[in-house]
Amino acid sequence: MAAGEGREDMDAMAESGEERRAADGQAGPGEGTPEPALEPESGVVETTPEPVPEPDYKVLAEERYDQLLRLRADFENYRRRVERDRLEVQGQVTGALVVELLPVYDNLERALRFMPDTPEARSWRVGVEMTLKGFDEVLARLGVTPIPSVGQRFDPAVHEAIQRVASEQPEGTVVEEVLKGFRWRDRVLRASQVKVSSGPAAPAEDDSAAGA
Repeated sequence: MAAGEGREDMDAMAESGEERRAADGQAGPGEGTPEPALEPESGVVETTPEPVPEPDYKVLAEERYDQLLRLRADFENYRRRVERDRLEVQGQVTGALVVELLPVYDNLERALRFMPDTPEARSWRVGVEMTLKGFDEVLARLGVTPIPSVGQRFDPAVHEAIQRVASEQPEGTVVEEVLKGFRWRDRVLRASQVKVSSGPAAPAEDDSAAGA
């Protein structure tokens, strides 16, 4: 009789546990509610992505080549501008220096021109000639050259006429250089002072012709 009472107590406890779980909203083993299956959204149409077109490599190469040519042209223009500016500055510095030294050069030339040709003055002449030669070499290294004058056609861009003289040379020909001129490249540092031919002198009239 005791065994029967124990079984009844266990059945009562099981029923009591199920009731408590039902009151708490928990499902017992094997009693879970299955989740509803997901339905595909209505109105959504799957599409295949459009293929990406291949780039035209020939066109791209031509564009890059054109860009390279423009960059090269820009760099060449920049290089020329820098070189032009450099020569401009160099010309200004060289010109200022040479102009300051030319009076010394002129004095050496005058001394050589008026130095007597005597045995006593010969050693002095040799010394002045060597000094002038060294002066010319320095000017040549600086790019400074004398302006041709005697025998040339008078050019007001490089010559300064200080006198017109009768000469057998054609009119307008430089017959004498009074002061040597110099240039640096195309820039005139100092114009040559020259005498210019006015042509042959007019023939003098005979006294008999004048008396008549």
